[in-house]
Amino acid sequence: MNPLQESKQELNAAIRYAENAISSAKQTMESMNTYQEQTGREEALQREVADLKFRLAESNPTMPVIPKAVAIAIFREGVQHGVEDACTELEGQSINISEDDYVGDFSISFERNIDLEDELDLDWMRGKCGDYSEERVIDALGNLCADNKFECRIHGIDDQEEKKND
Repeated sequence: MNPLQESKQELNAAIRYAENAISSAKQTMESMNTYQEQTGREEALQREVADLKFRLAESNPTMPVIPKAVAIAIFREGVQHGVEDACTELEGQSINISEDDYVGDFSISFERNIDLEDELDLDWMRGKCGDYSEERVIDALGNLCADNKFECRIHGIDDQEEKKND
């Protein structure tokens, strides 16, 4: 079982525990309404509810952790996909360069269509994106990990970033 599934199971267990505790607390509160003369029980119940809320807040699991090798593979796949999309968009495209200028009494005009496939080696670009070394990927992922908006932790990379910051 991977760490993400374990975290999810822990969270679900904590939610079930909290729901059961809240249900139990509600039942206790309902029974207290019938025994209003027992004010000590009401105070105990309020303390129990406060304690349960505190435990629920503490039991929320941390962000999911994914293995470094998986993060590297996802990064490389993302780069590959992005480069493939860009190359596909460039295939069959051309750009038009047009310049008009005046030199003295002369008008000079230049116009040329440039076929991007003739000027760019799209096959080289496609092949090159898989050449990211692990070190370069880790540097790129380290910047993501340092960003508070990143939605998971990467085992082996976040730890390195935390050590750098200490």
